[in-house]
Amino acid sequence: MADKTERGREKRARFLSLLKPRREEGIEIKPKQARVIGVFSCKGGVGKTTTVANVSMHLSQRLKGDVLAIDANLTAPNLGLHFGEITPHTTIHDVLAGELPVEKAVMTCHGLHVLLGSIAFGEEVHLVDLRSHLEPLKKRYKVIILDSAPGIGPEVVAAMKACDEILVVTNPITPTIASTIKTFGAADRYKLHVIGAVINMIRKEPFELSTDDVRKALGWSVLAAVPEDPKVREATAAGVPVVRYEPKSPAAQSFIKLGESLMRYIEKSNP
Repeated sequence: MADKTERGREKRARFLSLLKPRREEGIEIKPKQARVIGVFSCKGGVGKTTTVANVSMHLSQRLKGDVLAIDANLTAPNLGLHFGEITPHTTIHDVLAGELPVEKAVMTCHGLHVLLGSIAFGEEVHLVDLRSHLEPLKKRYKVIILDSAPGIGPEVVAAMKACDEILVVTNPITPTIASTIKTFGAADRYKLHVIGAVINMIRKEPFELSTDDVRKALGWSVLAAVPEDPKVREATAAGVPVVRYEPKSPAAQSFIKLGESLMRYIEKSNP
């Protein structure tokens, strides 16, 4: 009788041991904590949102979908247009209004997770604590790419405060470069690390600044020089980022190289 009781205890102990979580010795299992990389520009029309759409798409393909793109241009959101979403059924505005948990507002477009804005939103945007709203998402992704409004107003400040580091997009034109210096100044004011600059829509006109000139003027490294490419406009009209629509086109190749530079940066800073 005693032997049967002992065997019963051993069986029960073995069963209970199977219910305990297992992990290999020496391997610490950590929760995800996404890097939030913001993309900023001091002027509209420089291709900031195009950069976000294409870099996010490429990173999502490299990181097996563990990437989220967010439209934080609350006044005039248009990231969704790059994915063919004119009227998304859930938006960041629903989250800010308290009508929807942020996790429920995420959509999937062409395999990329996105949190889009409503182009029909017409109310005045007040300064919001965007960082706290996005906090639940940081545990679900490795990288979050955040699109911002142009300029350096309160809406942009809210986006900057939600970021860990930023990219700055500009064009090789003297007035644009002069304005871009203000964005670097704002990043310094809020103690944000700048990964580097992206020169977009290069036409190779004689009046354009060279990449070296831009680098010297900004005092920062240039991560990518993206040529003007009609395939970008064609891809935007089709609602598909050019890195997926026409991956061999000149602009797509530049965006892919930019994505690879970011991959190396992320891997180096997160060993």
